[in-house]
Amino acid sequence: MNAIEIIKFFEEKYPLDLAYDWDNVGLQIGTLNHKTEKVLITLDVTKEVVKEAIKNKCNLIISHHPLLFKPMTNIAFDSPQGWIVKNLIQNNITVYSAHTNFDQAWGGMNDILAGKLGITDLKLLDEDDNIGRYGKIEKTSMVDFIGKVKSAFNLESVLVIGETEKNVETVGISGGSGSKHMYAAKKRNCNVYISGDVTYHTALDAVQIGITLIDVGHHVEIVFVDAVRKQLMDRFPEVEFISSTINTNPYRKM
Repeated sequence: MNAIEIIKFFEEKYPLDLAYDWDNVGLQIGTLNHKTEKVLITLDVTKEVVKEAIKNKCNLIISHHPLLFKPMTNIAFDSPQGWIVKNLIQNNITVYSAHTNFDQAWGGMNDILAGKLGITDLKLLDEDDNIGRYGKIEKTSMVDFIGKVKSAFNLESVLVIGETEKNVETVGISGGSGSKHMYAAKKRNCNVYISGDVTYHTALDAVQIGITLIDVGHHVEIVFVDAVRKQLMDRFPEVEFISSTINTNPYRKM
């Protein structure tokens, strides 16, 4: 199977033109014009992930977070990113990233996250930025809902901002650095808004305007890996799609 065919199918679902102007999506390094039998799917491209791709003889990596997000001023082989670039080229491994185009598309990141929480009747959360979802759940207490969030995303703990002594019926969600969409969630009358990387000042505002926030951390976007693997595996059964087993979460609880 030519990698071009795989990416063509992928981009029909998650068009590149959905990505924000500041983002860097699509082909990151290498070429798509080659035969591929094994594809590694990952949230991030780290040294350990590259080693995993080499070990599994994968010549295509599909990641959520871009390998090349900011322009490189040099390619020093003894730097983490320089090492990655060098080893990708030496091993003929192509990297392709789907970031905010995957976040914005219907069926993408926020629909997957919402689905894991059983949120129904999904609608677009933030029309200005074309991102996020909000919808309904069966009425439950905030405390029980927080427990459901931890269970759904396999989290030991979450950060909670705002009131917890209330019920939940309407939920807003946006993965990644979605702090600013909290205001759209308030306009949608969401009882709670879930995201990662909630900033300090957004948290202060949330308390003032009376909406509860749950910060699940940026790494919750790991749902990208298995969701994309299933989509591509169903379409291209002749190709082996491998979910990365590397934990790229840089945060540790002590």
